[in-house]
Amino acid sequence: MSATVALDVDRWLDCIGSQALLELDRYARFAYLAGALPEFRTLVHYRLRPAHPVLRFVLRTLYRPESTLTLDAERIGPGLFIQHGVGTIVTAESIGEYCWINQQVTIGHDARGRPTLGDHVRVGAGAVVLGPITLHDNATVGANATVIHDVAAGVTVVAPLARPLAGSQDE
Repeated sequence: MSATVALDVDRWLDCIGSQALLELDRYARFAYLAGALPEFRTLVHYRLRPAHPVLRFVLRTLYRPESTLTLDAERIGPGLFIQHGVGTIVTAESIGEYCWINQQVTIGHDARGRPTLGDHVRVGAGAVVLGPITLHDNATVGANATVIHDVAAGVTVVAPLARPLAGSQDE
């Protein structure tokens, strides 16, 4: 097991927080995550890009990745955690270490380029991050926020709160 995948396993177990899983040996932990979590399998398949095509084909057949999760980046640092990766598309320049991405997130390009995520960045459910921007270290994007400008280190950005439309019945 590569050092990066070993860090991924440790991070996922830390995020899941199950004491029973922590008591398993390293390979049993990996086997559990690869067998039970399609998001983890998708990340492992990303990590296996340099492997021989036949090996990748066999592993994709046996351990299918999450069909609605796309990971496309020049580099993804160790410790990426994807919680409920259903309907999530990530096309970034790079993703730093120990980031957290939730479900139904779009991190994508526009005509000018793709985003870059620093270390320890967290992107909440339903968020959209577009264009050649940077989410600097320890930035947080709240649920359903749309981000088209850089987010400074340590800053949290959120979407406006829901409010009734003028003229609606429940005003």
